[in-house]
Amino acid sequence: MKILKNIRPDYLIRAAVLIVVGIVLAVWTAASLDVIARTLAVLLIVIGIILIGGYLFRKEKSLTISGGFVAGIIIAAVGAWIFANPGKFTDFIPKLFGIFILVSGLSNLGQTASLIKYKSTKWWISLIIAIITIGLGAFLFFNPTDAKEIAVTLIGVFLIVDGATNLVTAVLVGAAANRVEQEKNAIDVEAVVVEEEKK
Repeated sequence: MKILKNIRPDYLIRAAVLIVVGIVLAVWTAASLDVIARTLAVLLIVIGIILIGGYLFRKEKSLTISGGFVAGIIIAAVGAWIFANPGKFTDFIPKLFGIFILVSGLSNLGQTASLIKYKSTKWWISLIIAIITIGLGAFLFFNPTDAKEIAVTLIGVFLIVDGATNLVTAVLVGAAANRVEQEKNAIDVEAVVVEEEKK
């Protein structure tokens, strides 16, 4: 329980989300492709409509508001194109997830630095995890397969692995932080005892 206290909640939430999304992509691959594309399309259309509406319903038409109107038209048009052509858009999915996993791997490197700071002997585990995650992200970004369904299944598996490794790293950091906290408390107790003995 003390270890859990030292684990950042955002790491746990991110790991859980990655694992759940990974399972959905790996199990319902074909459906996931269209759902991802069309969900993003609807989101873009809504954002575009909001920006256009913000222009139409304002009495004062400033340069910023006018820019928002143009941006709204472009965003809504892109959303409509994606909604009508989800297959063409999903060609970019492997690269998009590759970037996401690369960023996650770089975040794992930051956790490795935390373990080194806490003088944990298991920092190398976190480093290996970071290297593997960065490697997976680079593979998706630089070698997107033509078979999109296979790519999405791989992405699902990679996200599950990434979520699981994030969870392991978070637990390691929490354990290291807990050990440092215990050592600090032990030193404080010793200092109090020495002070009492002097009296």
